[in-house]
Amino acid sequence: MIALRDLVRYCDQLLESSRFRDAATNGVQVEGRTAVRRLAVAVSANRATIERAVAWDADVLLVHHGLFWGDGLRSLTGIVRERLRPLLVHEVSLIAYHLPLDAHPELGNNAQLAFALGLEPAEPFAQVAGQPIGWVARANEPRSLDELVAAVQQCTGRPPIVLSGGPPVVRQVAILSGSGASALEEAAALGCEAFLTGEARETTMALARELGVTVIVGGHEATERLGVQALARHLSSAFGLEITFLHDPNPL
Repeated sequence: MIALRDLVRYCDQLLESSRFRDAATNGVQVEGRTAVRRLAVAVSANRATIERAVAWDADVLLVHHGLFWGDGLRSLTGIVRERLRPLLVHEVSLIAYHLPLDAHPELGNNAQLAFALGLEPAEPFAQVAGQPIGWVARANEPRSLDELVAAVQQCTGRPPIVLSGGPPVVRQVAILSGSGASALEEAAALGCEAFLTGEARETTMALARELGVTVIVGGHEATERLGVQALARHLSSAFGLEITFLHDPNPL
């Protein structure tokens, strides 16, 4: 068991959240019980994951995508009200880490994807407000593109969309989970033969061909599951917390 304030302070330091200028509110978004023994984690805070956290008797729900973005809360109405109600009624805290949980060199979404694919994070890339959040990962031995695509499918549990453009053998893979299509040109400039992200744009297909990089689109939610799970395991080991992952698969 750990005090909520101590848990948040630990996560803030571990993830270096103060380094990031983020559209999301990082840290506590809803304050609940003061002591934490049961920690639920999910990719996104929505009514389904919140209600499942309450049903599991979680003290904290920790997510990558929280409820509060941009300039802050303007009203407690409609969908926001219905999402907040069970958290407040049952005193379940909501904690969110967005860019800090993308960028971490061990526990972050992009590093965890690299490890799951048998690659080694080697060079940070894709800066957001001055801080890199993605990784260029390298293989010990050259790998076939088909092997890499199969590994992505096994990791995400779904066939990825493959936008061909690069060679059939891969040595360097740029990894930027979620909505990362805008970093494709940077990945090409760094000499990557493949680029793994969660979402593509209409323009991505032609750009991949013209840059000579194969883009592997694994799904936004599907490429951002590993970070919260890795963080939960770390916190369980550090503080003896009971943990559970609330899987809420999204086809997008």
